[in-house]
Amino acid sequence: MTRRLTAAAGVVLALVGLVALAVPSVTTTLPTDETVVSILGGVLLLGAAREIQRRRDASFEYAETSDTEVTVELPTPGDDFDRRLETITVTRYNQLQRQSIRDDVREVAVATLQRRERCTEDEAQVMLDEGTWTDDPFAASFFTRRPPKTSARNRIRELFSSTPPFQRRAVSAVREVHRLAEGEDD
Repeated sequence: MTRRLTAAAGVVLALVGLVALAVPSVTTTLPTDETVVSILGGVLLLGAAREIQRRRDASFEYAETSDTEVTVELPTPGDDFDRRLETITVTRYNQLQRQSIRDDVREVAVATLQRRERCTEDEAQVMLDEGTWTDDPFAASFFTRRPPKTSARNRIRELFSSTPPFQRRAVSAVREVHRLAEGEDD
């Protein structure tokens, strides 16, 4: 109730002040002796002291902000493919996994060849099956499933490498498709 009265008194005094600015003759009827001014000053000081005390007793509330320096872990493109490729070993019979990887790379290779060579999907498939889509014999052999047409030295190196031939050929094919997709020439 006191807040409403205080607010109403404040509004009335503000209106009287605005009217007094516009029409100064209105204020001639108000008492302006020293006693009235002292009483008004005392009331204002009491109101100020009350407000200071109220704020002193108030509890502080702070907003909780999130930490802007939190590192968000996002997956790196190709990590899933790398994990799948690493599971391929020489000793395990995993023809379904190999075919799945070959199909995924073939799909991207066909789309890349279509865009790069401006050919149809069937023509791109034939290029992959014949190995004419690249000069890299290891990348070509990934889709032809024939031994790479390379020197005896490179075949012996592949035979004694610790990386399985399928994995090495898949990586060569992916690199070659990436090179074509980026538009790099030999």
